[in-house]
Amino acid sequence: MANDCFPPFDKTKPQYIVGYGSLLYEQARKLTNIGFEPEVPVWVDGFRRGWLTRTRQDNNVKVTELGVIPLVGGRFNGVLISMPPNKIKSIDRQQKLMCRVLVNSGQLNSMNIEKIPKDGQFWLYQTQNKYSGKPAGSYPILMSDVDEFLTGCIEQSEHFKLKSFAQECVATTWNWSSHWVNDRLHPLKAKPAQIQRQRVDKLLDSLEGNLYEQVRSQ
Repeated sequence: MANDCFPPFDKTKPQYIVGYGSLLYEQARKLTNIGFEPEVPVWVDGFRRGWLTRTRQDNNVKVTELGVIPLVGGRFNGVLISMPPNKIKSIDRQQKLMCRVLVNSGQLNSMNIEKIPKDGQFWLYQTQNKYSGKPAGSYPILMSDVDEFLTGCIEQSEHFKLKSFAQECVATTWNWSSHWVNDRLHPLKAKPAQIQRQRVDKLLDSLEGNLYEQVRSQ
């Protein structure tokens, strides 16, 4: 599968994925047969995370999901997950909207005492330009996706004992929007994450403009 979208690996180096969305959530990793635990919480520079990946789901529902695009001065928090090339290739095969891009080790900074591995190759999945767009009435954010993302952030906050990790997930994610469907009662995604609803709600209360109150009342 090596091509412009999924570059070949340097087989002499350990391989790492930068998890920033669903890979933060343990159950999502298990569902995609990724049983590897995050090893280092990191700041990632030179990229922006946001609700910016437009897609149509299997049930024909159009949504805007999390994604990452390159941006000078951009920064978000995530985790490094050590993974063998065959597992990364398995993720590659699931990607229809994103490409795997190399991240320079100088763009990574540890959020705790763990050090960035010196000899690794670091990858993240970046939204392709043709699928990038802000949330809109016809491409809203789903509460199901928000719950999964922030539940994963809460898990990593506890795993690494970083109180601010989950708050930074909200603060360093762009394109929070009123085009946001509260599907908690009738989820549009299979097996939604709702085990941390109260804590997720508290995190979302920090959004400016009373935005989440509008969504919660739907």
